[in-house]
Amino acid sequence: MRVVLGDKDENAPDRLTAYEIPLHTGDELRTPHDVAALLRTVHTGTHIYPRDRVSTVMGMTLFTVDPATVDPAAFTHDDWTHTLLRSLAQSSTEERPQTQLCGFLFLAPDQLRLYLDTEENLPGMTAADVRPGSALTALLG
Repeated sequence: MRVVLGDKDENAPDRLTAYEIPLHTGDELRTPHDVAALLRTVHTGTHIYPRDRVSTVMGMTLFTVDPATVDPAAFTHDDWTHTLLRSLAQSSTEERPQTQLCGFLFLAPDQLRLYLDTEENLPGMTAADVRPGSALTALLG
């Protein structure tokens, strides 16, 4: 997989950097979170790449990332929030879920209010405050 990074609104190839990351790790595929964690690491700080890992593509410098030599960045609150919202917004079944995510509001960097609607027992909207910051999302009172 190739990913191109640069400043906002930048489109000049010589001002962009491309990274090539292998999608397979043995027999398994890397997840989007794995790729984002590797990109965070290689895009920050100073890194020395061997000559055979640096080239150009379409006028951009291309770095071939070796995941065996890169420590992926830690999962962030934004990662947990994205995972939670994606799992609530995209049903894994073909049927329409009983409860649907209608909206959300950031209350703090680690606190999120979810607005949920259900056609079942409760009329109107239900709000739930959560802390999406660990393997188990905490539901607040």
